Amino acid sequence: MEDIIRLQSDFLSSKSMDARKTLGQFFTGAAVSDYMASLLNKPHSKNVRILDAGAGTGILTVSTALRCLELGCKTVHAVLYELDSEAIPNLEQTLKTIQNSFEQQDGTFSFEIRCEDFVLARPDKDQSILDFDVSVVNPPYFKYNVKDSPYAKAAADLYYGDPNIYASFTAIVMACMKDGGQVVTITPRSFTNGLYFKGFRSYILTQSALDLIHIFRQRDKVFKNADSSVLQESIICRFIKGSAKHNVTICSSDCDASINADQEQYPIELIIDPSNDQRIIRIPESASDAKILRQAETFPETFEGAGYFISTGRVVEHRTREYITEDTGEQNSIPLYRPHNVTPLTAKWTGEHKKDVSFMLKDGHEKHTMKNGTYVLLKRFSSKDEKRRLVSGVHLENAHNCEFIGFGNKTNYLGVKDGELTKTEAYGLAAIFNSLFMDKYFRCISGNTQVNATEIRIMKFPTREQVKLIGKKIQKLKTAQTSEIDSIVNPILGIMSLV
Repeated sequence: MEDIIRLQSDFLSSKSMDARKTLGQFFTGAAVSDYMASLLNKPHSKNVRILDAGAGTGILTVSTALRCLELGCKTVHAVLYELDSEAIPNLEQTLKTIQNSFEQQDGTFSFEIRCEDFVLARPDKDQSILDFDVSVVNPPYFKYNVKDSPYAKAAADLYYGDPNIYASFTAIVMACMKDGGQVVTITPRSFTNGLYFKGFRSYILTQSALDLIHIFRQRDKVFKNADSSVLQESIICRFIKGSAKHNVTICSSDCDASINADQEQYPIELIIDPSNDQRIIRIPESASDAKILRQAETFPETFEGAGYFISTGRVVEHRTREYITEDTGEQNSIPLYRPHNVTPLTAKWTGEHKKDVSFMLKDGHEKHTMKNGTYVLLKRFSSKDEKRRLVSGVHLENAHNCEFIGFGNKTNYLGVKDGELTKTEAYGLAAIFNSLFMDKYFRCISGNTQVNATEIRIMKFPTREQVKLIGKKIQKLKTAQTSEIDSIVNPILGIMSLV
């Protein structure tokens, strides 16, 4: 393995980071590679076929082949796809090393390298190479232009949408597997929720059973020689083609310390939300997170079902520059709320903050502004290491003497669907979103730093009567400390200890 790691390191040092980003290359370290392979169960056949959809210098095939040998599979054939021709010499050396290891243990390892684009090649359409037993894959990660990229609609016959190249890779890998075949992936967590990945989730969860999820507590140390641009939370998943499972195993660890991972098993309906067509995959990182999920399941409504709406702020600043002015005293202008204006329980715009701007009521402003009223504002973005994911404040109608108001698209605004939001109910909503319980609940649903309206709409939620009762008590608070908010929210919602 030392020689193989050296070959990978030599290749990485020969490639600039910009060149690797162009190809979406974030290579897997030896510890993570070995751990991923260790998740494979014994294949049904002793003659195993491995698919490596993005081989790099071959470290995942190495770990997978040696794992199969360890499980008693003496004959292994690997088909490897690698687009980067510069990686092929190192890849060939790696595979010849594995051949020698097999021969020393009276086994046979053969391989076929295909220097082509896995997604565009669509090997699942080639009947002669289908029916793979195992695939352990670290697909490339990058977005592409859906209007002119060759990858657009490349997997449209499998699922709807063009969310990211890694989804196409994973879907096509699954299409290449035989029934009972095992696919172990390491990808961003982003596919587990959100509207963009809805089609992909539907495909992968219909074609296979999600058997195991491993989540890393430190997202920035998983990939080999990766830089700070790897901001997405990465997870390892094991899927079993064509099977049905009643439970899902959730593991969590720090970085590469997979051998010491915490491990729990949960009913499938707790992990994959059965109450709607989104098929969101919820990931409790600990037993206490699972307890929060279970408590949330007791709420009688969803956010939308309780009678509330959530929308993204209408002002997209880079498209409305001619309306925006830093002169906050400008006549015929209104406040434009940005994320810095939103703090726990309070949304405040004075015009005196260095980031405060106004929105001019020029012709056509109606497409971007809205009638002034009482709303709850919820930040859409948080930094990757920020303690809180949900930050919510109340915008009161009488805070400004104006007919219209502006909310930027980096905030969400919330209200009631059948009328106007009262001050009391607004404070109740804001308090719930600022509670520790709701923040932890949301983190189980979404690994993104972005708070999307889709997830909020389908979150389990208290009744409006409970929201109003919380609002009455919250308005008496003199501070917005989380502990004080929780002391009001938790008893009313029947929330027990979060530990």
